[in-house]
Amino acid sequence: MKILTSAQFKELDKYTIIHEPVSSVDLMERAAGTLVTELKKHWGRTRRFIVFAGPGNNGGDSLAVSRMLHND
Repeated sequence: MKILTSAQFKELDKYTIIHEPVSSVDLMERAAGTLVTELKKHWGRTRRFIVFAGPGNNGGDSLAVSRMLHND
């Protein structure tokens, strides 16, 4: 697995938004949905999670993950 810096993630997001095209919000929802799917696949629906959200887009991703886990 390749670990990217925050600057590399910003560039990747920018590239994806321009070339797909997809909005920033839709990209955030896609990332959150994929993570939630993987979490459920590995740990099931009864597992409890704590999600930490920082500032910026990653914080938005975290909030989307929290919402999706809560609504499931």
